[in-house]
Amino acid sequence: MQDAPRGYGNIYTPHAGSMIIEVQRESGLQSRTIVLSSRQVRLLRVFTSRTGRIAVTVIFLIFTIIAVEAARVPVLTRQLATFEHTATRLDTLERSLAALQARYDQVQRMLGAAPARPGEELTPVADSIRRPKRGRSAASEPAETAEPAAAPTAVPIAPDSAAAPAPKSAAPMD
Repeated sequence: MQDAPRGYGNIYTPHAGSMIIEVQRESGLQSRTIVLSSRQVRLLRVFTSRTGRIAVTVIFLIFTIIAVEAARVPVLTRQLATFEHTATRLDTLERSLAALQARYDQVQRMLGAAPARPGEELTPVADSIRRPKRGRSAASEPAETAEPAAAPTAVPIAPDSAAAPAPKSAAPMD
């Protein structure tokens, strides 16, 4: 038995030349003729093969992933702007806290107490201001057993670069 001539049995055979496709309606009133060149037949063969379908599916998935990530860009940009704004506010608050802590330490030194260190308890300072109590007689007040506290030494308040307040911005903080 002889083999069938080349080009028969497989419509995508590349060496069979151009492919002519006749399309006709059932009523026979309209018809179209489509002529595919050899190159177009090879492309059609690739796209209809299993490998071609897998390649098209992979390309579609990659395109979908890129489109989804591109859609996330505005959301991430907004979040980044929010984080930067929050970081700026935290920096401002940190500088204000450092200035207030420096002032507090200076007041503590003026009152004769050592500045507090993290983890240590504060040193109690006796009242340096005595105000007369109203509405009580001297006989009803209990006698103090402790000696009155010595007057604190005057410490001039010098402008400190670390204690300088942060400049206020025109925009209100949220």
